[in-house]
Parts: sequence; structure tokens; C-alpha cells
Amino acid sequence: MKQQIHNRRFLLLLTILLVATFGMAQTVIVKDSITNEPVPFVSVYFGNDSGGYTDEQGAIAIPSEIEQIRFSHICYESKSIAKVTVDSQTIFLVPKSINLDEVAISARIPKRIKTTEVGLMKAKTQTKHKGANGFEMALFIPYDSTWTETPYIHSILASLDYTTHWLVFTEIKTPIYATLRFDLRQTDAKTGAPKDESLIDGGIILPSGQKLGKDGISLTRPIPFPQTGVFVVVEWITTAQVSESCNLVPSLNMTLDEVDNRTWNKKTFRGMDWMQEQNEPAYQNEEAQVFYKGRTPSAKLGLKISK
Repeated sequence: MKQQIHNRRFLLLLTILLVATFGMAQTVIVKDSITNEPVPFVSVYFGNDSGGYTDEQGAIAIPSEIEQIRFSHICYESKSIAKVTVDSQTIFLVPKSINLDEVAISARIPKRIKTTEVGLMKAKTQTKHKGANGFEMALFIPYDSTWTETPYIHSILASLDYTTHWLVFTEIKTPIYATLRFDLRQTDAKTGAPKDESLIDGGIILPSGQKLGKDGISLTRPIPFPQTGVFVVVEWITTAQVSESCNLVPSLNMTLDEVDNRTWNKKTFRGMDWMQEQNEPAYQNEEAQVFYKGRTPSAKLGLKISK
């Protein structure tokens, strides 16, 4: 009799442990399907306006209640899976096979290294856009028809604000400094938005807490300026457990003086694709219209190029 009671207690305890285990978040490792190496900073969309990024070891904790997960990275084919099981705790992503325009992949190194700036870096700062997890902002810089030779892109520039007095301390008590991914993209011929293809091997990572100087972030090697123009893209990344609405440091300085607004944004963890900044719902209400005087903020991004 005592043995039966003991067995029942053991089974009850085991059941409680199993329920607790499956009720907890499960860790998933994302790897390259060819090299088997972990893939850091993969965007993982949980649905319901939530998501996160894999860490530097390719790991991310998936909440137990999530039924559908989408993994995406600029260098890999996107992948969706149902609820995480024991068999799906390692996710393999297939590298993209990308055919870029010939001018965008030329290996010729320019002889002249005197540089100039293009973009909106010199425009007046009149407002700021707060960083958020999974948020991307892009500025389209057209090819100048007066250029007699194709210039080379050497560096990506961004006007960032690292102050924290504007933060609203609701979810967090201390500032969270985002990792930034800078990238260059061509234009999608159908939508006019940035393509899901990187011109610089997936972008360049600026680690959390490291400030971007006035010289910007240098490319591994200069690339020719695409004659169809180029998007300068910046993406905010954190592996901290925060929602998409949580403000991150740094913010991006913006100007209101541009008549032709070429700024786009994307909110990955709200399930939203690229939209032009002037179509952003936040600018449509009466209060915003009065504040911005009918103008739309443009991102202060740019490039350092040689001709």
C-alpha cells in the first residue's frame, strides 16, 4: 500500500514537472544549412505584434504559447514553422542565391580616394525618431545624372542621438542600447521599397554601446554606386526581452525641410512591410499635422563616396 502511494506521488510530481517544462519558453538555435554555423541577429516574428532576435550564438527563447514562428535574415531564405517541438529546436536557414546588378558587385578599386558626402547629413535636425526593436528606416539616394563617372561608396553615414532624456521609462528602468545593422539595398522595381537583398553581404553590425562617429561606418571594400540609386538602411536590434514599442538608444535625427521625401520604414514585429514615411499613421492625426506643419520627417542618413 505504501509503495502504491509512493508511486502515485512520484507520478504526480513527474506530471507537474512536465507541465512546467512545456509551459516554459523553449530555446531554438538557428544555423546556416551549409556551414552549420550559428546565425546571429536573425529576426524571429512570433505574431501578435511580438518577436525578437537570435543572439550571437544564434539562440532565441520562444514563448511556449506561440503557434507560428517566422525566421528571416537578409542573407537567408525566410522560414516559417509551427509550434516548437523537440525535433525543431535547431532551425536551418538556406543562404539566398542573389543576382545583383553587375555595377553593384564590381571588384575594381577606385584610384582616387578623395571623398564627398551625399544624402541628408547636412540638413537641419528638427525632430528625432526613437529606435525600437525590429524597426528599420531607409533613405533612398538617387544616382546623380551629372556624374561623369560612376562614384564608389566608401562609408555609410547616420546622424544619431545617444541622449536618453526623451526615454519613457515604462517597461524598463535603464536605457537599452541597440545593436545597429547598416545596409545598402537596391530598389524593388514593383514597390519602390528597399529590396530584400543586401549589396554588402548582409550589412555591417555596429555593436551595442559603440557610438558611430562622424566618419560613419566603413565598407569592407568600396562598391560602385548603382545607377538605379541606393537605399541606406539602419535596423535596431536587441536580444533583451522587450516589446516592439519599447524605446531603444540611439534615436535617429530627422529633418523636415525635404520637399521630396524619400524615407521609408518597416516594423517587422508588427507584421508590417516597408511603407513610405509620409504614409506612417502617426503623422495622420490632427495633433501631428499641427506639430509637423504638414511636413513629413526625413531620415538623416547618407554616404561617403569617391569620384
